[in-house]
Amino acid sequence: MTILHFTSAILSWHGRALVVFLFSIACAPLSATPVTYPPERRAEQYQTDSGYLVVPLPYSIPGIGEGYFLMGYFSNILDTTADAFVVRVMGDAEGYIAQLDEAPLYKKHLFLNVTEQRVDKAAVNKYKTRGMDNGKNDYNLIEVNQADAHNIGLTVSLFNRRFEYNITRSIFDGSVIALRDSNWNLISAFNPAYQFRDTDFHHSVKIDLTDDYLDPRRGVRFKLTYQDVPGDTVNDPDYFRIDTGLTFYLPFRRNDTLALNYYQSDAHVTHIGNTDPASIRAELGTNCQPTDTTCLIAEEELVNDYINERTYGTATPLGGDNRLRAYPQGRFSGGHMAFAGAEYRWNFVQDAIPFDYFIWKDVTTTLQLAFFAEAGTVAEHAADLWKDYRTSIGVGGRIVSASGSVYRAEIAHGDEGNQFIVYFYYPWK
Repeated sequence: MTILHFTSAILSWHGRALVVFLFSIACAPLSATPVTYPPERRAEQYQTDSGYLVVPLPYSIPGIGEGYFLMGYFSNILDTTADAFVVRVMGDAEGYIAQLDEAPLYKKHLFLNVTEQRVDKAAVNKYKTRGMDNGKNDYNLIEVNQADAHNIGLTVSLFNRRFEYNITRSIFDGSVIALRDSNWNLISAFNPAYQFRDTDFHHSVKIDLTDDYLDPRRGVRFKLTYQDVPGDTVNDPDYFRIDTGLTFYLPFRRNDTLALNYYQSDAHVTHIGNTDPASIRAELGTNCQPTDTTCLIAEEELVNDYINERTYGTATPLGGDNRLRAYPQGRFSGGHMAFAGAEYRWNFVQDAIPFDYFIWKDVTTTLQLAFFAEAGTVAEHAADLWKDYRTSIGVGGRIVSASGSVYRAEIAHGDEGNQFIVYFYYPWK
């Protein structure tokens, strides 16, 4: 990672005019009343009050199937900052995800983060084209019998959480056994299974000039992430990805907040991978028969996807619980991505209320309604960002707790329907 990479990321923002505008309106309410800047912290930044939530949740995802999640979330274990999150997946998908976050290694300055995922039965939506020009049902299903992820990271926290640096090593191992259409009809079986590995290093820097790390209501937050994605085989590209995020928190009324976020992700390819179509077909091993039109079309779509990924790299995708929430996880992908969002957080209850419902224990500090609107775009070339885009609007209820958790349930609407989200952190964290 070089200073040139960081500088080019900031200067290449197509939304820099938007950033200047946001900064100007951010300063207006802050300058109306004399305050210290950055604002003083409102509360203890390394909270240790414990809490937990254990609950089963049904899932029904078109094309993928049905089943249950058994989810457990434990915050501030043994009166430390350590949080644990475990999900057991049962039904048409099988496996588990376990995460340990902010386990203290040295006082309040060095933390360990670990994620382990083991999935031996699942299906994943694979959209037929990258970019914005594809429809809701323009996808096939990738059936896997292995989707294992291993992440380990360290976070350095200084100046009462105003500055944080994180380094994370990630490894993903996958094994694909079949390609199916969206109705689960078999297109092609992979025999032997198509196996692959992705590895990368993340480096991120966060500068937090707000009044509270967990529940900011005033100030600004900036995050810069560098991700090195080296090729694991001679066919893979080498590229790095730079993500930049800027969020303003503007106070309204007595306790409410307007949050404004701009985020951009750019992949920079240093070595193009193998883009020969015949070689990619042999690598995939789909073995389509000359008369099987359905298989040949799906194979061609996969080949084109590989060519684009190996030529342009892949930026952080849009969709899911953080950005463009009306769309599924990873819905839109390309070599470049940009996002802008606004969220009004109405804090209508401000009381410390302990509760213990056997499966759920914590202390409520704030009850919140959030109203949000978002827009996002992806493209293979940075110059094409915002030529086409999608929007998302929604509303959600949240419980901000003394344990440092934000229990969050939202419904988001876009031109492809609705998405329901249950999560434990604010978006744009």
